[in-house]
Formats: sequence, C-alpha cells, structure tokens
Amino acid sequence: MNSEKYREIQAHVNDGDARRNVGEWGEAKISYLKAIEEFSAICEIDPHAPMTAEQVDLQKTINGRIEDVNSHLASVHLDKGRAALANKAWQIAIDELEEATRLAKDDNIAFLEEVKGLLDKSRNGHRDAMIRSELTPFVDRGDDFKRSGNFGEAILEFQEAAKKAAGLPEHHKYVVYIKNSLTECRRSIIRPYLAKINKACHAGKFAMASGFLKRAQLLLDSTDNVYHAFLEQLKEKIQLNLKEDEFVETEEFEAPEVWEKAVKDYEEALDLYSSFTVTDPFAPAYTGVNVFEDKFIDSRRKLGKLYKTRADRLRDQAKIEKAIRNYKEAIRLLPRSDKLFHEAFKEMKKLRAQIAVP
Repeated sequence: MNSEKYREIQAHVNDGDARRNVGEWGEAKISYLKAIEEFSAICEIDPHAPMTAEQVDLQKTINGRIEDVNSHLASVHLDKGRAALANKAWQIAIDELEEATRLAKDDNIAFLEEVKGLLDKSRNGHRDAMIRSELTPFVDRGDDFKRSGNFGEAILEFQEAAKKAAGLPEHHKYVVYIKNSLTECRRSIIRPYLAKINKACHAGKFAMASGFLKRAQLLLDSTDNVYHAFLEQLKEKIQLNLKEDEFVETEEFEAPEVWEKAVKDYEEALDLYSSFTVTDPFAPAYTGVNVFEDKFIDSRRKLGKLYKTRADRLRDQAKIEKAIRNYKEAIRLLPRSDKLFHEAFKEMKKLRAQIAVP
C-alpha cells in the first residue's frame, strides 16, 4: 500500500473518530465504511501485496470502530422504534426495531430481548390494524342492521367479519365483539319465537309449539349455553304433551294431485302466454296486450305458494338446505308485488344466515 492511499484511509478514520466523539454516529459510520472501501479497492488491485503490521492494526481498529458505532446506532433505532410504537405507527416501529436488531451485538442479550418484546408488540399492532381495516366495513354494517332491528342481515355481516378474523385468538377483542354481537342478534330473533311457543303451549297446540321451537333452535348459537339449556327444557315439556301421531314429520302439506294440477296449469298457461302474438286470430282486435297474462300470473302464483308452503314445512323440520331451495323456487314464481314473495325472501335470508355459522 502506497503512502498516499494510506493517508486517505487515515483521513477517513480521523473524520469518523471526530464525528463519533460528538455523537454523530451515522456520519461516523459513513467515514469508517469509506476507509474500508479503500482497503478493499487496494486488495482488488493487488490481492497478493503484503500488508504491514501497522496497516493490519488500522483495519482492525476501523472494524472495531464500526462495531462500536453500530451499537450506538442500534440504541438510536430502538428509541425511534419505541416512540413510533407509542404513536401506533406500527410499520415505522417495525422497521426501526428490525434495524436495531440487525445492528446490535450478538452478545448483547438484554438489549436484544428488549427489542424483541417491542417488535412483537409492533407486529401485533400492525396485524390488528390490517385486520381492523378489513373487519370495519362488515362490523359497521352489522351494527347498523342490529340497531335498526334487521337481525338476519346483521348476522350475515358479522359472519363475514368472523371469517376475516379467523386467524385471531379466541380471546382477542375483535373476536369477542363479533361473537357477542352474533349471540345478541340470534337471541333477538329467538325471543319472538319464545313468546309464540309460550302462547301455543297455553292454547294446547303443542305441535305448533314444537315447530316454533325447532326454528328457534336453528338460530341458536352453539356457544350460547344459557339459551341452549332453556330451549332443551322447553323441548322436554313440549314432547311430554305431544301425541304420538304428532311426531311424524312429512315434507308435504298438499296432496300429490294438488301439485300435479298446479304444475299442469302453469305449463299450459306458459305455453299460451309464450305463443301469443298480436296477429293471433283468436285475439281481440286492436290490442297489443297478451290476453293470457292474467292466467299465467295466477298459475305462477299458485305454484309459488305451494313451494313456499313446502319450504315453511321444511324450515320447521330443520331441513335448511331443502327449505332454501324451495324458497328460491317460490321467489322465482311469485310476483314481486306479492306479500308471499317478501315473506319467502325474508325467511330464506334468515336460513342462509344459519348455514355458514362460524
């Protein structure tokens, strides 16, 4: 190594020392790294050139200075990370604390443990913030529906939120809030059924009470031990008063002939409605209205009503998927202006809220 290069390296070291003495750790490290770069450049030019003992000592000194500066920089990043954590700037805290970990000495166990604890808190905070941003739209809509009394819609929203929070621990505040909200909504839907059950029992209509009870049990949260025990007591009371023939469950209220006639009438009306044209020789003159429209709508309504009746029966028997399929058919057939259409749609929404219970 020629004397000129040696002087350049020494100048960088002296500059680094001066900055280190006044606590300018970052600038000091830059100067030391420049000195190391000069050493590396010389070695690349002539890798076999011998180094004097003085030069070897200087290189060791520089590496020692860098290690010392890194320790101070680690403390600086720790302070920045701690401040960012206090301000809930999670990503900044993570970046600063990871840098502190990288710069710290491997044998500084106490320092590394402190950084690790803060880093874990920062990562948890960042995770919660990300999950919260995903959950908030669903939870907010669920809360709005709950406040307005639309508990079925609220359940669907809270269930979506529960899916988003699936990776969180059971005791996490988000999970607890969502589960409590689901339980509250289900109880709100169950309470009217309890009143109907009580009224039916007092009237001696235990078969009807049994149907209401099954609907209530469908809505019950699996973790709601209070309501579960209460409904089981009601079930025992009702079954003691049920007659033997009332235990038999069928999926049809109407006879097969009724279904056959309804389907046949609908198909005939559909054929007539579809084949009608304004040039039909049997159509009244000067009219563009389909004269078979009323008959077609009436046949659709009758068939839709049968599907809804069957769906209600299946719902009472806790056959959820079959009930939903029949409600869908009823909705497809019933006119939108019909009261039965809205009843079927409402019941289907309630049942759908029970299929994907988290």
